[in-house]
Amino acid sequence: MATRMCPHCGNTVPATLVMAFSDGLECPHCQTLLQVANGSRMVASAAGLVAAWLVWRITRGSTNILGFALPVLFAVLAFGIVSPLVLAFTAGLRLAPPPQVFEPVASHGPSVHGHAGGHH
Repeated sequence: MATRMCPHCGNTVPATLVMAFSDGLECPHCQTLLQVANGSRMVASAAGLVAAWLVWRITRGSTNILGFALPVLFAVLAFGIVSPLVLAFTAGLRLAPPPQVFEPVASHGPSVHGHAGGHH
């Protein structure tokens, strides 16, 4: 299946929707509920982690006053930039499972705040 293609209608979903709503997005053409496939998430996360490690490795030798914190900051920023970009180019979409419907539970016994309790 092609990258960012809706499995229901076959049209391409914009990359901005995939990056912003990867866990629950609607196809703009057929309004089918979609999500990014697990394999695509793993590839994007792995690429982000590799980029973060490389940036940390390059910047860890800093001798300024913030030398201990800047490599970590740059690594987090690299992960946050690379992961969604990789996801935008490699995202495979699948149909999302239907949302769970929770029904309210009816109370059939004495109230917790009533006089059925043990202490007064």
